Amino acid sequence: MVQVQMESTECVTCGKNLDAADSFVVFPCPECEAEIARCGRCKKLKNDYVCTDCGHRGP
Repeated sequence: MVQVQMESTECVTCGKNLDAADSFVVFPCPECEAEIARCGRCKKLKNDYVCTDCGHRGP
């Protein structure tokens, strides 16, 4: 079994620390390709996010 270590990542919407036990998503910003991480709760509730690099807003 391969064990993957993840750097500490926070949800860009609520600031919650994400870990391997959380249901979360990481995707590139549609504008600048910066990494955006969102917790499962914010994703499910469709809370808006703002890219910390370029300011792009999304649901």
